[in-house]
Amino acid sequence: MTKGMILRAAVPLLLLAPALAGCAGDDGPVTLEVTTQDWTGWSREQPEPTTQSVTLTEGESFTVTMLGDEVTVTLTGVDDDGVELETSRQLARKDPGGGADHDDLTDEFTLDRDGSVAFTTPSLDGGTTVTVAEG
Repeated sequence: MTKGMILRAAVPLLLLAPALAGCAGDDGPVTLEVTTQDWTGWSREQPEPTTQSVTLTEGESFTVTMLGDEVTVTLTGVDDDGVELETSRQLARKDPGGGADHDDLTDEFTLDRDGSVAFTTPSLDGGTTVTVAEG
């Protein structure tokens, strides 16, 4: 194999390397808008939601208060499709329509890019819902 042949074979690989490196994912930083809403089924009046903005890289965490307990939310992964979050306790995934599946609790949630993810305490008469979106 001549030097010219080796260079012609190597150049496409060198051009492809940055694209392949981007496939490995991006560890941030990512800015998230976190809205915490306490709720009760016993009253028409509901507490005001609170919103905080957090900027994290992979492995970093923030805390939210849910039913008086602190829950830690950790950024476990970032890529072009979304942001992976893990909570310190199992919670109910909140449906976009408003319901929640209390029989399928999890501590892993995916925030799709340009979307939001919501999780709530697995309770029926009152609790806390947290909604996370990219900010």
